[in-house]
Amino acid sequence: MWTKFRITITALSFTIAAVSCKKSFIDLAPPSNQTSATFFKTVSDFQQGVNAIYDGLQSQQTYGKTFYYLMEIRSDNTDVSDRGANAGTASQLDLFTEATTNTFISDAYAGSYIIIARANAVLDRVATAGIPDSSKRQFKGEALFLRSLSYFNLVRLYGKVPLVIKTETLLQSQADKRDAVADVYTQIENDLHTAASLLPAAYSAATDQGRVTSGSADALLGKVLITEKKWADVVTALTPVLNSYSLLANYADLFNTANAQNAETIFSVRYKKGLNPSEGNTYFTDMAPGTFYLNGTIYGGSNNNRPTRDVVAAYEPGDRRFLASMDTSYLVSAGTTHKGNYIKKYLDPPGATGDEGNSFPVLRYADVLLLLAEALNEEGYSPATGAGTSFYYLNLVRSRAGLIAKTATDLPDQATFRDAIFKERRAELAFENDRWFDLVRYSKGLPILQAHLLNEYGLTSPVLTPNRLLFPIPQSEIDVHNDPLNFPQNPL
Repeated sequence: MWTKFRITITALSFTIAAVSCKKSFIDLAPPSNQTSATFFKTVSDFQQGVNAIYDGLQSQQTYGKTFYYLMEIRSDNTDVSDRGANAGTASQLDLFTEATTNTFISDAYAGSYIIIARANAVLDRVATAGIPDSSKRQFKGEALFLRSLSYFNLVRLYGKVPLVIKTETLLQSQADKRDAVADVYTQIENDLHTAASLLPAAYSAATDQGRVTSGSADALLGKVLITEKKWADVVTALTPVLNSYSLLANYADLFNTANAQNAETIFSVRYKKGLNPSEGNTYFTDMAPGTFYLNGTIYGGSNNNRPTRDVVAAYEPGDRRFLASMDTSYLVSAGTTHKGNYIKKYLDPPGATGDEGNSFPVLRYADVLLLLAEALNEEGYSPATGAGTSFYYLNLVRSRAGLIAKTATDLPDQATFRDAIFKERRAELAFENDRWFDLVRYSKGLPILQAHLLNEYGLTSPVLTPNRLLFPIPQSEIDVHNDPLNFPQNPL
């Protein structure tokens, strides 16, 4: 699956057209000459439709760019190169001064519903299609997983969101309401249980490598359940994942473009550079310093999603993950070094500007181990360190990083163990879109982010309230629905 599930369905548009104030992002009817109702007939047709769902993940509206602005730059992990209060939409996210018209906020919302629209187009038709049952199972499982992932991102970013599980017409979409958070989570859980029962544990064909598996569904379900604090259910969901994956010996190998499909990766968003049209991403271009010398070539980047001083200081001495994840100096020519922080995880030299080949990790085994350690500790603290204990899972991750194991002497109770997991997740999963959500679900976000504004930028305002833990609904959605009772704006 090296070619980004290349899409050949140009006649059948599964994209949502450019949105004006007269049209909702969640108008899910595919606007095209050949509609989804007439297109889906063969296995090839459905395969193209499923490929189009994956393609939505690679968009700059989602994992291609916008998500790390909302999930990393918003946190205390990274910032943007121009940090002035009026530096634009990206800096506004970082400084908590964004307007409801902020384009990053509307892009993430629209991009997620594009994925949902494409998934619904497949799910509406696959059960009655005249194709083999094995194909039906796989296509349904993939579509359910990818729709669930999108709803999981939406509900964590915006809170109540329209729960749309069928293709809608424009008229139908205008009657949508913001559904309760609990209802969205129930749908996600149910769909992931179903997906896990339908999907294969692995794929034999090389062209299918990287598609979601039953392990992907179980891992995502565990992450959903831990967000809901359903500790025992987390353990039940994640335990089967232990049988199918393992940690790589070298942390840095996870981000080698030649090693994208490996024993630790459970699901990632895949790219490939050097194709025409481009199937690459813009990570290098967006994150590299303004003048950056690498392998005999000088590149220019935007230096956005730049590591903060705080995340640099968060690593323990000797942690091998530090220099695999970031650096604090770089070459601007063969013999000239400049000081400055930048992310190294996604350093794939571009084939052309904005054409890089890195994958973006969504789920990997180390995350599962830390989630298991967390859930077991929340069920009840234990000082035991043997196989299957919370200490055991934590120390597997620490050992790979070159750090000494933790024991009950270091972490003598549930609270200290909880704090250790929170810290370990930051180092292990830095710049992988987990930090913002961890700050929120650990209920640590407000004081940490208030201190971040002061320590990083010298700012005492705005004074952060719980309202700032959700992003506003895009103003265009509020305007088109014009329904304060059923489609209100989040408190600002």
